[in-house]
Amino acid sequence: MSFDRRKVAARAIARAHDWLQGASRALADGRWDDVVYSSQMAVEFSAKAVLLLAGREFPKQHDVAGPFVSLSKAPAAPGWFKEEAEALGSLISKLAELRILAGYSYETALDRGHFKEYAPEAFEGAGKNLRSCERLLREWAEAED
Repeated sequence: MSFDRRKVAARAIARAHDWLQGASRALADGRWDDVVYSSQMAVEFSAKAVLLLAGREFPKQHDVAGPFVSLSKAPAAPGWFKEEAEALGSLISKLAELRILAGYSYETALDRGHFKEYAPEAFEGAGKNLRSCERLLREWAEAED
């Protein structure tokens, strides 16, 4: 059985959309920790979709900022991505770090409102990350055709 990078990347992007939709619903419900957790998952799946399409190995962990940002150094990387890669990578790392707190807030006795101020920023950042990753996937797929 062969590994179709495009199909796997497309499935990862579809899951990123699902996670972002979950973040949107959590935002509407005021479940701030769920907004951060779901936003992180959307960012992670988006970044991994790009890495998969590029044929790059990545660590089996949540923070894949290093390999993701390194793609901006490739000659085929579009100029807009070279400009945005560091900021996107910073978001990947920040949300990966916060994911633990958001996912296990009950263990650390964080107040339910702990992420209230940051949750909208996490959601907006995840949406921007997803759109950027989709754009990159589209451009690279078109270049392969």
